Amino acid sequence: MATSHTASVDLAPPEPPSHRRGGQPSLADRVAWLLRSNRLLDPHQRWTRAKSFAAAFHGGSWPSHTTESRISRWETAAVRPTHRAVTRYEELLDLPAGTLTAVIDTLHRYAAPPGHGAPALARHLPAADEAAGRIDDLLDRALSTAIMTGRQWDELSALVSAAPSLIISPRSARAALTERLLTEMIVAHGLSWQQRFEAFNRLIAHPSCQRAAVAACAGLGADRENQVFIETIGALDGSPHPDASRHVLAQLHQPTNDRAFLGALLACVRKIRFGHFTADQLTDLTALIVELVREPAHRAEAQPLAAALLRHAPQLHRPGMQAALRRAAAADRTVGEAVATGQLAAPHTARAVVTRVVNTTTATLPHDPANDMFPTLVRELLFHPLSDIRLYTAMLIAATPYREPLARALADELAGIRAPERLELNGCIIAALRALGGAEQRPLVERITVGSGIPGPLVVLATHAIGHLGGHSDDRYWAAAVDHHNRLWRRHRDPLHESALRGLVYGLGIARRQALLSRLRDDPAAPQPARGAAAWWLRLPQHVTASAVH
Repeated sequence: MATSHTASVDLAPPEPPSHRRGGQPSLADRVAWLLRSNRLLDPHQRWTRAKSFAAAFHGGSWPSHTTESRISRWETAAVRPTHRAVTRYEELLDLPAGTLTAVIDTLHRYAAPPGHGAPALARHLPAADEAAGRIDDLLDRALSTAIMTGRQWDELSALVSAAPSLIISPRSARAALTERLLTEMIVAHGLSWQQRFEAFNRLIAHPSCQRAAVAACAGLGADRENQVFIETIGALDGSPHPDASRHVLAQLHQPTNDRAFLGALLACVRKIRFGHFTADQLTDLTALIVELVREPAHRAEAQPLAAALLRHAPQLHRPGMQAALRRAAAADRTVGEAVATGQLAAPHTARAVVTRVVNTTTATLPHDPANDMFPTLVRELLFHPLSDIRLYTAMLIAATPYREPLARALADELAGIRAPERLELNGCIIAALRALGGAEQRPLVERITVGSGIPGPLVVLATHAIGHLGGHSDDRYWAAAVDHHNRLWRRHRDPLHESALRGLVYGLGIARRQALLSRLRDDPAAPQPARGAAAWWLRLPQHVTASAVH
């Protein structure tokens, strides 16, 4: 390997309106809320007075004194905080390194136009000679079987993105680098995932690495043995390169499977917004999405997303589109709300649920921070038609002291899980618990994965969520859950149980339960897709799976 070096929301609209002006919270507002909430709701109540916080700010990552006024400007979005400032918040609040910086990078990455390699929070980089040596050291590590931590990926990608003229060679090194990072990303979760997601987006925007990163997504997305498709294909929204658009459209016309199709549709949200498609491609895409809204066929879960795309993307407006939307809205309540209100439930329903959840959450806080953004975020979390927006909002809240009380409130809401009219809401709650849930909610989600009388889609969602919750499930649960769905599949051959088994395999993979994966892989009575999924997890290189947890 040879290298050459040079010197060193609203999350949906490209220019989101400020929350203070009556619109959805902008990215700046969200960052300010993140800092303010962590300081005011610090469990030890040490920093409720901004004056005391400012007096303690000098030290650690922050090399100078600061003022109460500067703290206020950061926490009201009047001034953008720097990477060092956010790191100092983490230090003073005793948060794990990266807790705040990684989520800010993730939110910014979704809101910013693709192709901008630099992170939102600019890193303090070493001088050119030192940076070149550090890049070589980290590249050697990433291209070996050594462990790569999230912080090392962050450092390497920040250094690479700061050197747009850098060429990583040979070509095979670029391929190996991006393929390893992508694989680690799709098998990681929490902070480890956020750091790798940001690092991958920096590389897919870098002139030397972009084609290799796009090819890594396309190759893994076309591999039928792969087990993570939505995230793999969805990552193509991070590149304006024509190859990325071509692969997204290919997955819409001839998808590897339904999950790859949904990932491609999600990628279209940002690719349409930022003008990645040609006029001919937009015409083609419009016809495809209108047809999906009219006739969802076996892709019904994609229909609300397709309707939201047509509602919010003026680039897609064509004759006949409004008629298609009206017919779809009349035929499906959820689609109707997505078209009419831009959310997944009627306004009065959403208002009642949000009020109940917010009141339950804030009742257990030491005091009310007296800001009105939290209810808006809860509404997004539960009712936004775009799953990416719901995910990033969950990550934002999860990085604050609201996390645990909100997880309890959401678990309380699942008391009505058997109500058919709550199917969409309960699905969003289970998805939210992937980011927010802890050991306290794990037994509830375990029961849902094997529950009797619970709607099948919620059972499958729970099997995919259980691997991301805090705490851990013992072997007895995992074996019983696998045996439960295996037995029912053999009896009924119902695809529901095959999907549930695949979700459980995903959870076993995330939890690194190799023995149980081996047991399922070697079970001749289990459905082949579940056995193949277990085999895929077991084939992953050990250094990749070991790295992904750091």
